[in-house]
Amino acid sequence: MAGRKKKWFWTILILVILSVSLPMIFKKDKLTEVESDKAARRTIVKTISASGMIEPVKNVNISSEISANLDSLLVSEGQQVKKGQLLARLDRKNILAEVEQQKAALSQQKFSSNNALLNLKKIKLEYDNQAKLRENNFISENEFENIRINYEIAKTSYESSLENIKLQTAYLDQAQDRLSKTDIYAPLDGIVTKLYKEQGEIVLGSQFNTDVILSIADMNDFKVNVDVDENDVAFISTADSVKITIDAFGETVFKGIVTEIGNTPLNLGSTESSVEYSVSVNMITKDARIKPGMTTYAEIVTDVVNDVLSVPIQALARRKNDDTDEEKEKISGSTGIEWDSRNDYSDVLFRLKKLTDSEKEKIYEVEKVKVKTGIANERFIEITEGISEGDMIVSGDYKTISKVLENGMKVKVK
Repeated sequence: MAGRKKKWFWTILILVILSVSLPMIFKKDKLTEVESDKAARRTIVKTISASGMIEPVKNVNISSEISANLDSLLVSEGQQVKKGQLLARLDRKNILAEVEQQKAALSQQKFSSNNALLNLKKIKLEYDNQAKLRENNFISENEFENIRINYEIAKTSYESSLENIKLQTAYLDQAQDRLSKTDIYAPLDGIVTKLYKEQGEIVLGSQFNTDVILSIADMNDFKVNVDVDENDVAFISTADSVKITIDAFGETVFKGIVTEIGNTPLNLGSTESSVEYSVSVNMITKDARIKPGMTTYAEIVTDVVNDVLSVPIQALARRKNDDTDEEKEKISGSTGIEWDSRNDYSDVLFRLKKLTDSEKEKIYEVEKVKVKTGIANERFIEITEGISEGDMIVSGDYKTISKVLENGMKVKVK
């Protein structure tokens, strides 16, 4: 009985030891698995993406500068029109009457001016005769002064009549200008995109307030207005090339070019959303299927570098430096510049060094390398200093790169 108890004791003891030691052994042997890639030379194209809507480059709202009834509307929506074509006519009865009235007033003013001229000539003859008589002392000074005053009055009256003719001519020109504005013509070749008024409606117009009658757009040239975040707009320049896709046409790519960059924020004063600026892109590719209002996605190419050393962007991590406080003080002392806490962190890659020759056992040691970076896009980033072409690096996953890996750690490559 005692022997059986002793046997059970040793069995339980062995099981306890195994339960504690085996997990530790396996845990010790279990290596972090990572993904790898190589530093290689690539062409990196930096783009900024934004969505927008297609609009005609030339879209004109046709309105009236005078107020009148819309007497006739001679076009319909979707109709093709030519520059100079009569589009609409406003009621002109009252303005025609005004023109005739101003013509009559001008004619009357010319008659009055002619009478003033004849009177001036008559008094001028009398004045000349009296002047000769005065020279020979045949009339008194008072008599001559009286005729001289009459002459000045006649001359002033004639000059005043000439000014009245100018004024009346201006009134007539204004009335005729108003009459000419009752006929509304197309300012360009295009298509009538929208009618805002119907025949018989009142059109309100003035120099400061216009009432839109219809819109005409040139369907040969289109543009895309996209809204770009303030952090990206500084990298965009006019003449940057653009790749445009239109939702209606799937993956078909249309070419474009940046023509205008807005200077005023679209949502100025708003605190609920980020600041955005409007960027205009003229479409170079022509396609008869394109319609105003279609939604688009634009990729603006802001920079292109060829044959530069690069790595996948997810391989890069921002890690805290291993510098001690003494080393920081030494650096600050040598440069004379106070240590900036932002210098506590650096961009790093983890370079892989093969530890086994076996292809089956892909065991590596990682080396943390500080690097300097250049241009980047959504996939790759340029490395200007720190590694060489062909170096094998850890490329994933990002959580492991950013938090788990340390210099000298052994890893297993998937």
